[in-house]
Amino acid sequence: MAALIVGGDYIKPIEKIINERGLGKIQHWTGRKKGDLKRTVPVDTRLVVLLCDYICHSLAKKVRSDAERLGLPVIYCRRSVGEFCEKLDRLLDSGAVYLADESFLSCCGSCPLGKKVKGRTI
Repeated sequence: MAALIVGGDYIKPIEKIINERGLGKIQHWTGRKKGDLKRTVPVDTRLVVLLCDYICHSLAKKVRSDAERLGLPVIYCRRSVGEFCEKLDRLLDSGAVYLADESFLSCCGSCPLGKKVKGRTI
């Protein structure tokens, strides 16, 4: 499972927070390349983070529409660790996303976290 961070050049503090919450793999698109508009959200993505102050509107719109189509939660924030922590904690507390690895989700057959929705494990 992975998180996709779109925007920003230095994202180590945000990567650290995501890793502490249980998500290991992190993809990063800087948003500075023309080719970023042609990229697709990776299949194993569980969370999309848009650092709004570092990307253009067309890339934000494309990533948002791809995330909605795939049923992924999106966090919109500036490259501020405090703001990101607050929004991530709010998202985790709401139960809209669970960031544990797949082996944990398959611990028992009756676990509601192992349900498939639109082809994705929630």
